[in-house]
Amino acid sequence: MKQVNQGGLKLWEFDSFAGEEGITHFVTDRDSGNDGIAFTLSYSSTPDKAAVARNRKRVAESMGTTEDRFFLPSQVHKTRIVHVTSSTTKAELLETDALITNEKGICIAVMSADCVPILLYDKKNSAVAAVHSGWRGTVARILEKTLAEMHLRYGTIGQDIIAAIGPSVSQESYEVGGEVVEEINKAFGEGSGLLIPVAPPKAKLDLWKANVIQLKAFGLLPEMIEVSNLCTVINNDHFFSARKGDNGRFAAGIMITN
Repeated sequence: MKQVNQGGLKLWEFDSFAGEEGITHFVTDRDSGNDGIAFTLSYSSTPDKAAVARNRKRVAESMGTTEDRFFLPSQVHKTRIVHVTSSTTKAELLETDALITNEKGICIAVMSADCVPILLYDKKNSAVAAVHSGWRGTVARILEKTLAEMHLRYGTIGQDIIAAIGPSVSQESYEVGGEVVEEINKAFGEGSGLLIPVAPPKAKLDLWKANVIQLKAFGLLPEMIEVSNLCTVINNDHFFSARKGDNGRFAAGIMITN
């Protein structure tokens, strides 16, 4: 990943997506506005709703679209997936953790502050997805289910997808308790290599690898999977982290342009 300035905003972009002419994408920085004020995209993160509205409008404009065509779901760590169109309403985005679309000029995004934001681009069928995957979503295989939904709606197959795993908590910074360890072992098997044991029953969890496993199982080529390797805890000067006590949320989004 690298930092870019787009539309007057400090943003991040994935190397794998940067050269693709059919899409535009972004990951916001906590100082995307370049004014030193926390650039949060979540209405629940601050009493200053007007500031969030301005931030969303600025991101939409930086992508070359309008605020009414910029879609962010109300995330609840479950597996509801919404196919977004120009007529999709805000009510349809409640309790949703993944968005997909094949319409041009619609920017879909998810918010994060340690959970894994994942962007997908089906080059052949011109379709995109934005997925929010914390440990609950990862255990419930929201990414796998999003890929299956893209296959059902658009004919997406693994070899046609580019995937990008955005800034999120790294294994080094992510110690989890016995409940999470048990759920990970149930979902992926005890030999998955996703956990590094620490003081029993705790372990350090690799959410990045858990989502790469789901991508590869769908048939993605390893070279088509980009992992940012940017930990939100370690790189807290750029990205919000709930583990560091932040209320703000950054966003990662993608849009079909032609």
